Amino acid sequence: MTHNHFFGRSRLSLLGWGGGYLMLFIWTYAHHIVPLFAHQGFVYHPSLLRTLVIAVLVLSPLLWMPPELTRPSFFAIWILYLVVYVPAVVVSFHVLEIDWPFPLFFGWLWVSLLFLTLLVFLPRVRVPKVRIPSKWLTVGLMASWIVGYLIFFKAFGIQGVPSLQEIYTVRLAAREVVTSQGRLFGYLLRWFTNVINPFLVILGIRKRNWGLLFAGVLGQTMIFTFDATKSTLMSVPYLLGLYGLLRWKRWKIPAKVLFQGGIILFLGSVMVDWMFHSELMATYVLRRLFYVPGLLTSYYLDYFSVHPQWHWAHTLVGRLLGASPPAGISAPGPGFLIGDVYFHNPVGNANVHLWADAFANFGNFGVILVTIGLFFLLWLYDSLSTHHDKTIAFLLMGMP
Repeated sequence: MTHNHFFGRSRLSLLGWGGGYLMLFIWTYAHHIVPLFAHQGFVYHPSLLRTLVIAVLVLSPLLWMPPELTRPSFFAIWILYLVVYVPAVVVSFHVLEIDWPFPLFFGWLWVSLLFLTLLVFLPRVRVPKVRIPSKWLTVGLMASWIVGYLIFFKAFGIQGVPSLQEIYTVRLAAREVVTSQGRLFGYLLRWFTNVINPFLVILGIRKRNWGLLFAGVLGQTMIFTFDATKSTLMSVPYLLGLYGLLRWKRWKIPAKVLFQGGIILFLGSVMVDWMFHSELMATYVLRRLFYVPGLLTSYYLDYFSVHPQWHWAHTLVGRLLGASPPAGISAPGPGFLIGDVYFHNPVGNANVHLWADAFANFGNFGVILVTIGLFFLLWLYDSLSTHHDKTIAFLLMGMP
């Protein structure tokens, strides 16, 4: 079998699975998400032209995106495609009733995916590395873990695991604690959530060190008691599932497996809710993971297309550059502003993905800017991970 013949068949297979995933995504949106959550702003406006444009925007990137996840950067690109790009296109085109001429924002998203896939052709470089003995690394991680949780317990106290009904109350209280403790405390909390504890879990799995694994799981559980973020709660099963997939596919995951997994997740969630007459999976899995990013994208686009942008005034970079928030705005950042305007909740942070946030700060130029920055960041990560344990490199990419 020639390479070109295989390439053609693999692309057709990828397009087929992608088309099936898109149809299921739209069907679930129309028949499950919109009826249950119309009060949050979800609407469905079927139109042949709109459906054709969505299909072209969603499926055309599959003609060039990497067919196998052989580098950590490819994994990041595919996750962005599945949980950012597809929801942004599908949901926004219905919520905003977008017709011709379409906002340039979606064109720049399309171009951003194309640009990121150029990483396939960029050779990795050798980066000088500091070699740390395994024992020192373990001791350093555990010492950091102990010091970090002493700081957290001093700020939050000892909390119990919150119920699903208490999540937003706990989260609001945590936000007040983080605000009172300062910006560095907030960064420390996020580092433990997305780096330190996942690293302990990953090393524990990979090295069969159950003490490190226990520390990572316990650490994530305690952070969930502090701030009740669902991503923290789901991080360990997510990392375990990703590890199993990597081992199963010998670190060369066909991209179509992601579509197959997505289809299973959607169908399984709908079936579970139907069997138990509940809305649990639709609310906490499908809506939160896939459809809310699309809804928020539409709101960011709707608002910041006609209102002043932030120019990163709410960040350390913006302050160093002398940027100021838009005149007359008291919200501490774009996310809180969107939460106030569209959800009538001034203390709710409607935080969203990097491209919508970039649009809130610099418009379409911001989308280009952060895509270029992400491109070089992923290239650097690929280069750093060369000749290292592929499993650790992939799994460390998982949470960020």
